[in-house]
Amino acid sequence: MTAKYTLFLDESEDRKNNIFCIAGFIIKNDDLMNLDNKISTIKEILWDKSYIENNNPILHSTELNSVYKNKNNPKKYNYAKNSAHRKLIAEDPDTISSKYKQVYQELSILIKGMNITILSCIIDKNKFKDYYCIPPNEKLLDDWYEIAMQKILESFTHFLFTNKGIGSVIYEARDTVSMNQYSSLDNKMLNNYCKFKVNGKGSEYLSSRTIINHIRFFNIIAKKENNLGLQLADFIAFNYIKWFTSDENKRTEFMKKIHQATYNGSHKIPEKDLRENFGLRILPYDYSKIQTLKSELKKIKKSKKNLQNNYNKLDKKLTRIKIEKNVLNEKYIELLKKQEN
Repeated sequence: MTAKYTLFLDESEDRKNNIFCIAGFIIKNDDLMNLDNKISTIKEILWDKSYIENNNPILHSTELNSVYKNKNNPKKYNYAKNSAHRKLIAEDPDTISSKYKQVYQELSILIKGMNITILSCIIDKNKFKDYYCIPPNEKLLDDWYEIAMQKILESFTHFLFTNKGIGSVIYEARDTVSMNQYSSLDNKMLNNYCKFKVNGKGSEYLSSRTIINHIRFFNIIAKKENNLGLQLADFIAFNYIKWFTSDENKRTEFMKKIHQATYNGSHKIPEKDLRENFGLRILPYDYSKIQTLKSELKKIKKSKKNLQNNYNKLDKKLTRIKIEKNVLNEKYIELLKKQEN
């Protein structure tokens, strides 16, 4: 029986560093109800059951992050008055901090415990423009969404092929403009998907037939519909950018968990780490950075070799000193015996 999967996707952006990301997760359709139950339980950390039943609140990573950052200064929280997260900012800082950490703890457990696979594409806009636009301020042929979606759909198709499955994509709506209007960003996204599926547009290694055989639907859903899968995708996209821009020692447990769950092209990560070829597409390929890292690695290897040589020399010297010490010790014993006689 052919396995059926759904890919939930959302977007995020780091405006300070001008980095864009589309990310989300693949899950078997048989596990969707279990996923909904787990995320519904996580919501109860932030809101009581009666509030959830009456208001149907939506988990939103940027709003929760804003509540946590401004817990000591609620006036800086600038989201809409009707936002469900505004209810949280009224609580005391210790309670906010505790709830924030508990949400991420439970999300980490969810990522580890459920059989889900992460896909993402991260684009450094500044580097992309610098590398590929001539002159640098010239508009690109494709927009960031189309570039990122092509990479993600390639990886999703590869996943479906290797897992003998078929799948659908659910993406959170980008604007409120009717999809019947030409200016609709969501309509453009749907058209881009159709081009990719029918023509194999932008696919580096997949035939259009492979894509057609494995990806069946592309659904765009508004945030107000409160889709629980999209709410998890929102947290993944928001935190994968933070993972990308953070040093290793500043990455949270949740960031590490989503990176561990990233698609590795059906290979085992300890044997062969190919996540940047499949589940984590980072654009553009930073050749200069790679060359710098290679140069640094070469220096480190040379330093290691020099240290090893120095160690060997010192080890030999130590051996000689030990031999000399033993000889002197024997002579000392002989002298003591002569004195005794």
